[in-house]
Amino acid sequence: MPQSAATPEESVQTTKRSRLLSATAVLAALALSACDGQKKDAEPYRAHVGVEKAEMQPDLIRASGTGEIKARVESDLSFKISGRVISRSVSVGDHVEAGQILAMLDPVEQKADLESAQAAVASQEATLRMTSSLLARRKALTQTGAMSQQDLDSAQQQYQSAEKDLDAARAKLETAVEALQQTELRADADGTITARSVEVGQVVQASTTVFTLAHDGERDAVFNVQESALSGKMTPLSLEVAMISNPKIRAAATLREVSPALDTSLGTVRVKLAITNPPPEMTLGASISANVVLERQERISIPWQSMFSKAGTPAVWVVDPDKKVTRLKTIAVERYDASRVVLANGLTSGELIVVDGGQFLRENQPVSYSLEAAR
Repeated sequence: MPQSAATPEESVQTTKRSRLLSATAVLAALALSACDGQKKDAEPYRAHVGVEKAEMQPDLIRASGTGEIKARVESDLSFKISGRVISRSVSVGDHVEAGQILAMLDPVEQKADLESAQAAVASQEATLRMTSSLLARRKALTQTGAMSQQDLDSAQQQYQSAEKDLDAARAKLETAVEALQQTELRADADGTITARSVEVGQVVQASTTVFTLAHDGERDAVFNVQESALSGKMTPLSLEVAMISNPKIRAAATLREVSPALDTSLGTVRVKLAITNPPPEMTLGASISANVVLERQERISIPWQSMFSKAGTPAVWVVDPDKKVTRLKTIAVERYDASRVVLANGLTSGELIVVDGGQFLRENQPVSYSLEAAR
């Protein structure tokens, strides 16, 4: 059936009910908004940070350097006389035996001196024989009274003078023989030639180094170390050397010698390490590296990104695990390593330090956190 049209009074009542419902909805929405605001005021914002637990760990202070294997004993070989080199029988890297001829000088002058000395000895020997015969005759004549004592004394003096002259001539002959021998440069021990300073045809002066000979036997690891690295008084806890070409080849070592002289051009000091049971691969001249442990202590280290500053002093953010608020705590730095900062003091084991998200923190700020693995 068709519905009848609403009367004016009914239309007015319907409009009033619609407006009342709308007002009620608005009040309800305002009430909900007020509740949300109260909840937000009751629960302050908590920044989320990543933390790491501070732990005492063994701290090894290490040092390293590169050097080479050298003989424990080296000698510089040189001629004791001057002359022109006429032959050289060895080169750098050759192994030689004690007494082996390495080089020779032109011996013409020394041979002439030797012949002259030999002739002088022969002459003085003849003179001595003559004076000896004269002395014997005069002794016999003096005994028979045919010659005076004065003549006998004169013959005695001539004989003694001839003896002294012969001794001097023989000494010169020994010198000439030795000089001729010095024209040959010989190895003073078994070893390897590591340096050569002259060539055939060169005129050398006495005591000029011709070869450097590394004696067979014990070997040292030799390093040139910066003087500043030796300024501390720490005794190495352990020393180890390794081949640069093959780091798996290693050997223990001990400190044998620290040179008292400073290379002023480089600012370095020569340090020698004695190698314990060196492997055969560590041959003379091989390049090696040394790994030194100088000190071992229990210390706390932190990541670089956790470092902050408080009044110009190094500091880190720490989190109170009970109140879950932050605090900026000053620290003392022992040293800076490649990836972490080693602390001297300032933190205790078990404290939570902020390692991520600390850029915008403030004192006593509420935070939520997650424990991150130590990096």
